Amino acid sequence: MFTVGGGSMLNYNHLHYFHVAAVEGSVAAAAERLGVTQPTVSEQVRALERALVVSLFERTPGGLKLTEAGRLAFEHTSVMFRAGERLLESLGTGGSEVPRTLRVGIGSGVARASTTDFLMPLLALEACVPTIRCSDAAELLRDLRNNELDLVLVETEPVDSARPGVNSVVLLDRVTLVAVAPSSVTPMADWQNVGLVHYRATSAYRWDVEAYLEAHGLRPKIAAEADDSLFLVEAAAHGGYVAFVPRSVARDAVAAKRLRVLAEVATAHAGVHALYSDGAGAELAQRAVEVLIDHMRAMHAD
Repeated sequence: MFTVGGGSMLNYNHLHYFHVAAVEGSVAAAAERLGVTQPTVSEQVRALERALVVSLFERTPGGLKLTEAGRLAFEHTSVMFRAGERLLESLGTGGSEVPRTLRVGIGSGVARASTTDFLMPLLALEACVPTIRCSDAAELLRDLRNNELDLVLVETEPVDSARPGVNSVVLLDRVTLVAVAPSSVTPMADWQNVGLVHYRATSAYRWDVEAYLEAHGLRPKIAAEADDSLFLVEAAAHGGYVAFVPRSVARDAVAAKRLRVLAEVATAHAGVHALYSDGAGAELAQRAVEVLIDHMRAMHAD
């Protein structure tokens, strides 16, 4: 039972009878499918209409025709009952292990830089169905503390004030940035003749790039600022700019000779950190982290 506007109670059976009637197109066909009498179907549908305070069907000599409100209700019940079917399919596995859900949050910085490297191994976890969403780190940390996520991958280690409720922080990988440019670009010693597509100040990569430029006396002109590493690659390739991007992001463009590497920067702060708490999904989150660590070791060994 669900409470709707005005305190009326919405019965799950009412929704089911309505859904079947909408699919069958007539009270008679719905009653036959449900194994009940036609008055029972009619009363159940009318009870739903009273609870929602709308008309769901136009009763015509040819059968039932959904109203605008009925079409909207049918969209929702279609999702509901398909979800129920999937639940039965998942649980009716003949005694085999029921897949567990791993709720993963990916920080925007990680998603823009190297999502594939950190998501593909999770798809191979046995008896596990990862559900993945992308958001900013602050929101993901809040949801982890509230037990709405099992595992969070972010680009910077959270400060102490953001750690309550976070029991484990594991560095999965330290990001190496590469400065890339098309072969047509030949920087002067101080880079003053080239344009740099830089990271915004909110990116952890920004300060590693700034430190590198300062240490090497480089003064490129700032052409634009962005956080999307894939955009930076394309801006460099098509616009004749220099861009610093994670090596994994530049890999394909360099291999295809669209870009060449001018320099490498070992980041001091940016990386990929895995965070999880001691909630119900901690065991599965820990197993996922172990898989990711093994995957990153294998990548670097290659």
